Amino acid sequence: MAEAGRWGFAHGQVPSPVYGHWPMATVLAEEGRHREAAEICGMLVQARRSESSAKFSFWTTVAWVAELDAAGHHDAALETFADFVDVTRAEVDEDRSALAILIWQLVQYAGMLGTAGQRVEARGVRQHALALLSELDKTGERKSWSNILSWWATLYALSGRSAEPAPLPSAPTPPFGFPFLDWSPDIKQAYIDGLPSLEEQVARLREAARTDPRGHFPELVALHRRLSIRSALYWEKRSHRILKPLRPIFNEGVALARRLVDVASAEQSRETLGQALTDRSMFLVAAQQYGEAYDDYRQVVDLLD
Repeated sequence: MAEAGRWGFAHGQVPSPVYGHWPMATVLAEEGRHREAAEICGMLVQARRSESSAKFSFWTTVAWVAELDAAGHHDAALETFADFVDVTRAEVDEDRSALAILIWQLVQYAGMLGTAGQRVEARGVRQHALALLSELDKTGERKSWSNILSWWATLYALSGRSAEPAPLPSAPTPPFGFPFLDWSPDIKQAYIDGLPSLEEQVARLREAARTDPRGHFPELVALHRRLSIRSALYWEKRSHRILKPLRPIFNEGVALARRLVDVASAEQSRETLGQALTDRSMFLVAAQQYGEAYDDYRQVVDLLD
């Protein structure tokens, strides 16, 4: 497909030399060839910016940032995402993007800043996200939008990539940061088929933690978050009515994080609870439960700031 795109460009049939390269970037990411995937994603972003008035495409930019970060170019990933947030902020001001999308991006950006050790900057970004959540709670979106759940699900899945097995050419894994619908069919199917097994693992750990919480609880919390991400991707593609099937999973994630205080250090338990509350808050934004989302994220700001 990529070769056909280059041929088409050379013969004046398509507008860009990277036409058709997106699937190749996807499979490179699935094989852990992140440097090559990042290079192609960067070319796609630049081509999109030169072809249209849009400065960024959400999907190619998030994938580019994901692959830059996975390739070890953390500063470049952070800088690119910061620019992306600024563009989305301007689009929201012009009623060309949803408040919810900007909030999801801000929360992702805060997490990236925290990972980079820029805690003061992360605090400011969380405060901005909280202010926008307050607006959503009081007045809702500034205009009506169609289904935007994929924006949430893609960023949420990316936030949990570090807990998943690392990809290899001989053992490819999901390309977190790419939209679920664009994953290779076999990768997508294997990921969904693994959901029952993951549920069983969580159930076994939950039972083991009853008798030995110190030995099993941290692992249970981490595994449950993987389950919540996989469940979110499963349900987001099946119905826009995500509140009923997913609320119990996110509620349990918060409950488990609150219990971690009995077996972990104060700092670890605080960060874990902050993550669980953030996850539930962003899910509630996706489910349009803005008041509850604000309440959860206000707790996050109090905990981490």
